[in-house]
Amino acid sequence: MKDKVEEVAEVVRRIPAGNVSTYGEVAKAAGCHARYVGWVMKKAESVPWWRVVRADGTSHAPERSIPRWEAEGITHKDGRVNMRRHGLDARDLEGLIG
Repeated sequence: MKDKVEEVAEVVRRIPAGNVSTYGEVAKAAGCHARYVGWVMKKAESVPWWRVVRADGTSHAPERSIPRWEAEGITHKDGRVNMRRHGLDARDLEGLIG
């Protein structure tokens, strides 16, 4: 059985390049709380942390995220990802997992 850290990391790893999801949507897909997702992003290795954003499309570390977004073609303005174009919700994430 996977532990919860690995479960959250697996959801995040499945977010395709060029897409993002929010802490809350990742939490729904992994069956935990959004704050736990944030904690996992700090602890887990080999996760594309820049693909997990706040509900308003901003990053906790824009100076590090923006270059990665641009490399993946994720459009943004004033530090906010265009969520209509690039955002995945929990249903989308669950489809990628199972």
